[in-house]
Amino acid sequence: MATNVTIRQALQQVADYPRLIDDDLIQLPAHELVCRALFEIANNPDASQRGAMARANKARKMIMDRLVGKRRAGSHPATRKQVSINFVDLTGGEIGDGQEEADDPSS
Repeated sequence: MATNVTIRQALQQVADYPRLIDDDLIQLPAHELVCRALFEIANNPDASQRGAMARANKARKMIMDRLVGKRRAGSHPATRKQVSINFVDLTGGEIGDGQEEADDPSS
């Protein structure tokens, strides 16, 4: 029995593995074939065909909405919580110009 796969999981699997492992298309699940077709439309539009660029933009929007999520108007894009970054000082401290040791008479 097949396991349930969400749209996000199917799109992420195709995004993580863009090349097919084998060329046997009969054995691939339907959700993977649909996602691969969607990525193909989004990434390789044919400029000589009428409407191909519009189809590519629609496919890109579908992929983006499903992988990242939609946002409300006025909200911060694609973030649900605030992320803070703490940087560690790897320099070993402040480097002086060398005059402090020379001017110090106690040494």
